[in-house]
Amino acid sequence: MTVEEKKDRDDKLLAAEYALGVLPHAERLAFSARLDHEAELRSEVEFWHEHYEPLTEAIDPATPPARLFRQIELQLFGEANTAQTAASNSTGLWTSLGFWRGLAFASLVGMIVMATLVFVPLRVPESPVPTYVAELSGDADLVQLVALYEEGTGRLRVNRTKGEAPSDRDFELWLVEGGNDPVSLGVLPREPKGVLQIPEALRAKIPGGVLAISDEPAGGSPTGTATGPVLAVGNVSVI
Repeated sequence: MTVEEKKDRDDKLLAAEYALGVLPHAERLAFSARLDHEAELRSEVEFWHEHYEPLTEAIDPATPPARLFRQIELQLFGEANTAQTAASNSTGLWTSLGFWRGLAFASLVGMIVMATLVFVPLRVPESPVPTYVAELSGDADLVQLVALYEEGTGRLRVNRTKGEAPSDRDFELWLVEGGNDPVSLGVLPREPKGVLQIPEALRAKIPGGVLAISDEPAGGSPTGTATGPVLAVGNVSVI
């Protein structure tokens, strides 16, 4: 076997594992970076997505154990943010089945693997508190973020799953409501996970709005409007 043939075989295996969702984190990041400029590799991943998809018919729904709720919150938002939210809103996002219905993955097996880390269907409460979700991404796929807005508390919980601001720059989050000018919701934490407190005057504008992330000077936009490129956007939808 030639070196080129071995590389081709290895790439096929990597594509299968990538679509399956079982690549270690570091290898997944490296492979994902290659997808941006290797069309053949993207086609191979798409092949495996289609190959795994029929498996959805072979899986019966199952209720996850109660302890998984705590593990998911810790994985997404850390100890402090989880404790804060649990104390004020025990029937929020994590007990809302609508959120999980609104998120789709490319293949069933990949979905199962990701669900154990991030998105798992949980019991619907009898009287759910209104909660909203937005998934932000952009054409260049430089930044990805999941935002969860709890209407009852005014908290916007964020989990940046991809992208990091340079040391001398900041990511700023904006709210766009209808045809109005964007309004800043504040500079995103440098850590991937965090909580923003939405001002009272803006809370009613979050549902049905659009969230956007721009690249700004350290400390945020000096003008009150976005001065850098918009890296990711996402619609706010009710759960």
